[in-house]
Amino acid sequence: MEGSLSSKLKFAIKILGNLGEIKKVEDVIENVINLKDKSVLRVMKPRADIITLKENMLLSDAYEIIKKYNYTKFPVIDEEGNFIGIFYIRDFIRNLDKMYELTVRKLTKPPVYIPYNYNIFQAIEFLREKRISIALVIDEHGTVIGMVTMEDLVEEIVGDIKGEYETSNIIKISEEEYKIAGNISIDEFLEFLKEKFNIQISIEDDINTLSGFIMRKIKKMPKIGDKIKIGHLLLEIIEVEGYRIKFVRLKKL
Repeated sequence: MEGSLSSKLKFAIKILGNLGEIKKVEDVIENVINLKDKSVLRVMKPRADIITLKENMLLSDAYEIIKKYNYTKFPVIDEEGNFIGIFYIRDFIRNLDKMYELTVRKLTKPPVYIPYNYNIFQAIEFLREKRISIALVIDEHGTVIGMVTMEDLVEEIVGDIKGEYETSNIIKISEEEYKIAGNISIDEFLEFLKEKFNIQISIEDDINTLSGFIMRKIKKMPKIGDKIKIGHLLLEIIEVEGYRIKFVRLKKL
């Protein structure tokens, strides 16, 4: 399942190309070569840290958790705390008119399990073959010990590739343009505005992410092309997933 080193490098380079980071490819080659020595446990979110939904919750109750954490998928547990599946936000959106009727269990999909002794690249290939982006990690006894996502696995390959004024959530395109993740914390975003553009704005206390800030401004379901202004800056939505803003473009006017 590991595949050749050549195929691993091609996959990593493809990832970097999508991120606009071809110039950093040599920084990733060493990570790829060492993938066989890195266990999926390295990037796994431990069971105790997983945010879950309970199967008997009404969708209206689950919405409070969904709104707080802004994830697109949530593992689901039964009354005894056993994992029984995955809840996808896209299914929640399709059933908004039944929020006070349906339980989480009604929309839960069967889980996919991945062995704890897989290495990083085996895990990536496993998820790609299954065409999923999340799996529950099990030990030798079949007990769930954690969760892993494709995003976490790919980040292990790419590593901390950051430039000036860049984090994993902020990618510099030019001196006057940045690509920013919608789930960046509002505090990190405000700090970035202050440091880079000397802009300070007031935000309501209940807003936790840039996505939440933009949705409060546009007052509707987000779509690609929606824009708002912050002083002499323009924020434009460039990628969405369901109701969630994945990326925005920030440009100086």
